[in-house]
Amino acid sequence: MKNEKSGAGQEPAPYQGDPKIVLVLLAAGDSRRFGGNKLLASVNGRPMYRHLAQELLAIPGEHFYRKLVVSQYQQILTDLGRHGFEPIENKNSGLGISHSIHLALERMDGKEDGVCFAVCDQPWLRGQTILDMIAGWKLSGKGMACLSCQGVDGNPALFARRYEPELMMLTGDRGGRAVIRCHSGDLYRHETSSPRELEDIDTREKMLWN
Repeated sequence: MKNEKSGAGQEPAPYQGDPKIVLVLLAAGDSRRFGGNKLLASVNGRPMYRHLAQELLAIPGEHFYRKLVVSQYQQILTDLGRHGFEPIENKNSGLGISHSIHLALERMDGKEDGVCFAVCDQPWLRGQTILDMIAGWKLSGKGMACLSCQGVDGNPALFARRYEPELMMLTGDRGGRAVIRCHSGDLYRHETSSPRELEDIDTREKMLWN
């Protein structure tokens, strides 16, 4: 990929052409704080996972090199598998989010320029916001990107291929944020005006926010 190395004093440069981005939808959490499988809970008449999934399904295919979904739930894998996502079963969700990240990265073919991780418990995140974040990252020349609002960083998060070895070293419930903290100077923050897009549903009370 372009700009494989970034050293002190080296100015980042935007991509030339369109980077190959693999989108990974993470849907394997145990929902302990929610008290049940929150991804199948109804939000405005649809299962929670379906909100972001439908936003992503509305994005033309050329925007993503590949689309993957990692889940322990067969219903989600079967449903999204029928709609073009490559299903990856997580049989050990107790190992934490790092295990889902590892399972996805093990499916990479080495042709990708970056991997964008999104989570299924952000039902108000818009697909266009993800596209705008990727476009901004492309121009920034940075190695990572995340969505941000009023000083708060959140998901989705995008990592250039050079960060895949560090992501593979994550353990337990440590996700990509741990890698971002180690290389904060190589991060492009894409600002959204809506804090609601970053809101993740981890309790039943949050489902009532509208």
